[in-house]
Amino acid sequence: MGFSTEDITAVRALPVVLAVAPDGSWQRDPGFIEVVFESDAEGKHHQAYVDGRLAGATLSTDDRSIVVAASEHAGSAVEVIAVDAADRLTDYSASLTGYGDTEGSRVTLSWAGGRYLDDALDHFDVYGGPAGAIDYDAPLNAEPIPATAGGENLGGFGRGGFGRGGWGRSAMAFTFTTAKCFPGDWEFEVVAVDASGNATGGAAAQVAVELAGLARPPSDFAVSDYDPETQTAALAWTASPDVNPPGE
Repeated sequence: MGFSTEDITAVRALPVVLAVAPDGSWQRDPGFIEVVFESDAEGKHHQAYVDGRLAGATLSTDDRSIVVAASEHAGSAVEVIAVDAADRLTDYSASLTGYGDTEGSRVTLSWAGGRYLDDALDHFDVYGGPAGAIDYDAPLNAEPIPATAGGENLGGFGRGGFGRGGWGRSAMAFTFTTAKCFPGDWEFEVVAVDASGNATGGAAAQVAVELAGLARPPSDFAVSDYDPETQTAALAWTASPDVNPPGE
């Protein structure tokens, strides 16, 4: 009894395509993803876990893809393991590594436009690091964050405004989501940059956050009792080992 990941490579999470529109765009189901992978494990079934939750298992030992439910904004970690036929439906979520104190979470930063959005603004860069040690050698964003097309225009055009409010660029909203950061105290800084790569406008926006470890979800869900007269079921599960019960 057990599982293995040694023979599994090239795990990918793909959208489930329902149809192709006349313009060539895909019509997707945001509630599901297709987990595709390669595996040299012989005679083994495979399970897919989404953020530590058992999401599905293959029907055949030859299958190399699984369609599983996933929230449109979730699925930050997709894992595939190989198991024996007898354990195809065994929940190994409590045994997966990379949770608790060993792995943190992603951080989504949001900021609004303002009077600092002068005519020279070209894009934004985001820097971050452990508290007191922001790494300014390279931004966290792989590509520059556009100052206009990437933001949500809340109305109007131009830079003008009424009082401290504004229209157009002065009233736009921006977001950026980091890769996973290990648990602890972090600091992030958003810098407005001109076309020459120089900081422009006012002072950079800074924020400090405390990141907890990525907790494993509860496991071993089961119906522990059922009353046919009232059609009431009692559920049982094993609590997450990374979350303290109330009062502790």
